[in-house]
Amino acid sequence: MNFLKKRETPVQNISYIGIMAAINVVFVLISSLLPILFILLVFILPLTSVIVTIYCKKAYFPVYFVTTLALTFAVTSGFSIFDTFIYVLPSLITGFIFGLLIEKGISAIYILVINSIVQYLLTYLTFYILDNLITHVNFFDSIYNLVGLSYFEFKGVLTNIFIYIIAQIQVLLTYILVRYEVNRIGIEINLKCENRFILYLVVLVFGLLTLFSVLFFPNWATIFTLIILPIIFFELIELIMKIKPWIYVLLGVSLFASIFLFAFLTKYVQSPNQLVLLYVFFAFITIIDFIVYYCFKPKVEHIK
Repeated sequence: MNFLKKRETPVQNISYIGIMAAINVVFVLISSLLPILFILLVFILPLTSVIVTIYCKKAYFPVYFVTTLALTFAVTSGFSIFDTFIYVLPSLITGFIFGLLIEKGISAIYILVINSIVQYLLTYLTFYILDNLITHVNFFDSIYNLVGLSYFEFKGVLTNIFIYIIAQIQVLLTYILVRYEVNRIGIEINLKCENRFILYLVVLVFGLLTLFSVLFFPNWATIFTLIILPIIFFELIELIMKIKPWIYVLLGVSLFASIFLFAFLTKYVQSPNQLVLLYVFFAFITIIDFIVYYCFKPKVEHIK
C-alpha cells in the first residue's frame, strides 16, 4: 500500500487518520516519559497534521483532531496536560493551516506570517488557560521568581516577548521540517511571491497597530513590531540576492538613518517599548523593496 497518496473512501480516510493519530500519541508518550525528547513533538506533530491535511479529505480532519487529543489524554492519563496544550493542540491547528496553504500553492512567506500570528495567539491562549483555569500557577511568574525578576516593572511586555519567541521557534522548526519532507514526497512549496502588494499592506497595517498600541496598549506594541520579522527577513534576503551596488548603498544609508532616528526618538517612547523604533528600519527596507520590485522590475519581452 502506498502510504503517501490521496485517500478517497471513508474507510481509507478513517484508517489513515487512526494510524497518524497513533503515531502522535506514541511520540507524546515518549516525550512524557523522557522530557528531554520534547523536541520530537515540535517536529513530528505538525508534520503528521500536514500529511493528513494533504492526503485526506478535509471533512475528516476534525475526526483526526479530536481522536489525537482524546488518545493523548487517555494514554497518558492526563499527566502530560502541559505537553498537550503547549505542543499537541497548537501543532494540530498550525499543521492543518500549513497543509491547506501548501496545497493551495500559497507563497511560503504568507504561510510563515499567517502561522506566526496563529501560533502566537494559540500559545498565548494556551498559557492563559493553563494559568487561570487548570494549574492556577502562573508559568512566567515562576520563571521571574527564579531569576530574581519578581518586581520587574514591565513583566507584561517581557511575557509577550517570551511567548512570541516560543511561538516563532515552533513555526520556524515546523516550516524547515515540513519544507524538507514535503519535497521528498513530491509536493513543492511555492517560494515565489509575485504579488508584493499584500506584503506591503501587512507591514503598513502592523505599523499602524504598533503606533496605536504605543498610545493605548503598551504591553502589545512590541509584539506588533516583531510579528512582521518574517516579511522583513524575506525582503532583505531578496534585496541582497540582487547583487546590485546601488541597492547595497540604499540599505547602508537606511541602516545609518535608522540608527540616528532610533537614538533621537528613543526619549519620546515610553519604556520598555523602544524596540518599536525598529519599525523605522523595517519601513526603509519595505520602501526599498517596493522601489526595486515595482520600479525596476525586468520587462518581459513578448515573443511574436
